[in-house]
Order: sequence, then structure tokens, then C-alpha cells
Amino acid sequence: MTRLLSAGFLRLKKNKVFWGGLILMAAWGIFMPVKMHLDAVQMGYVYRIEDGFFVYAMGVGVVMAVFCSLFIGTDYNDGTIRNKIIVGGKRSAVYLANAAVSSVVGLAMCAAYLLPYLCVGLPLVGGFTVPVEMVLLTTFTILLLSVAVSSVFTCIAMVCQYKSVAAVICILLAFGFLMTGMVLAQMLEAPKTQEVYSYAINGEISSVEEPNPGYLEGTKREIVQTLHDINPGGQAIQCAGMMAVNPYRLPVYSLAIIVLATGAGCVLFRKSDLK
Repeated sequence: MTRLLSAGFLRLKKNKVFWGGLILMAAWGIFMPVKMHLDAVQMGYVYRIEDGFFVYAMGVGVVMAVFCSLFIGTDYNDGTIRNKIIVGGKRSAVYLANAAVSSVVGLAMCAAYLLPYLCVGLPLVGGFTVPVEMVLLTTFTILLLSVAVSSVFTCIAMVCQYKSVAAVICILLAFGFLMTGMVLAQMLEAPKTQEVYSYAINGEISSVEEPNPGYLEGTKREIVQTLHDINPGGQAIQCAGMMAVNPYRLPVYSLAIIVLATGAGCVLFRKSDLK
């Protein structure tokens, strides 16, 4: 296991996708506070440093979808995975080593955004205005979320032996998580009442407040909220806007995703016929 981990981390030194992802996240982390500062100077907008501090949650999943599929897919294309098993490596150890490397890369992508953001944002925008506990909890939630999505994409990439197919599936799934999260967020944000306008014969317009049939309540709302909390894209959207309804549940759901994805991946990989 130690040798497998060492080999995996050594590969990162020359992996263009890994370095490209780090540069992309770092550039994003610098761009956000600079843009907020320029908007404040030119247009008079008032920004807080936390306004853009968590938006990377919506991008780390896409970055990890690309990395996991290409990094692990290259192992299949080069026959490295098969060779590791031929020389005596256990399949579970090979899988867990790749899962560990992917998880560390996910954390590194988050750090690549956060550190430049803080270095540039604190002097330009100022300090945090929300409680430190909220900042720490949201940051921890996103870090755990990055490991969760890495686990899901590792599972797909290890089970699917074709790099191009795995890349398409992972990227589509990453955007699918976000799109589903947006749809569920819209459903939950529907107002309880809505204004209905009517026109009188004399041309006057009047409005009446009526119950909104699209408003969710009771059991339906709880079900949709739970799905929104479990969905990685829903977690990302809530964390990005600091709007989590159940902030302490999100890390628990991420842990469950990690365990389920890793367990399922190990079982499927052990049964797969390596070509």
C-alpha cells in the first residue's frame, strides 16, 4: 500500500491535469477578490470578503471529474493497473491508493483557491464579518465535499476502463449534480404567496395575494430539502451562498457518500475483468 501511494503521488509531479487544475483554482482565487475590489471602487458596491470565499465549492467538483477520469484512465491505457496486480498488489490496495491520491488532490484544489483568495482578499476587501464558527464549519463542509466527489469519480474511473468514456460520464455527472441542485434550490425558494394581477373594464390593474401552488410544505418540503442536502451539487450551492438550512447534516451526508462510493468501487473493481 505504501509503495502504491508513493507511486501515485510521484505521478502527480509530472501530471499536467493536476498542475493545470491548481493553476486554474489559484487564478480563480485571485480573480474573485480583485474583481470585488474593482467593483467597489468603480461602482460603489459594498462587498464582504466572505461573499466570494466559498464559491469554489461549485467548481471543485468539475475539476475533480476531469482529474480523476484522466489520471486513472491513463493507468488503464498504459496497462499500469494490470501490472500492479500482476506483481502482487491486491486489488483493494490498488483501488484505495488511487482513492487516497484523488482525495488529497481534491483537498489541494480547495487550498489552491483559498490561500490566494485570503492573501489578496484580506488587504483589498477586509476581514470576515460573519462568525468564525460559520467560516470554519462551511470550509470543513466543502473540504469533505471535495473528498466525497473525488470518491464518486474515482469509483467511476476505476470501474470504467475506457478513459474517454469515464471522462464523459464524470464530467456530465459533475454538471448533473449542479443542475439538480439548482432545480431543487428553485423549488425550495418558491414564495409562500404570489401576486395575481387582474384588469378591470375601465383599464385599472389590481393585484391580490394568493397562495402559491408551487410552495412546498410539510413532508414534501422535508423530502426535497433532504435530497438537496445529500446531492453534492446541492451542498455546493448552499455552501457557496452560505445558505445551508441543515449545516451540521451536510458533513454527515458527505461521509456517507465517501463510504458508499469507496465500498461499491472496491467490490466492483475486484469483480471486473482487467484487459
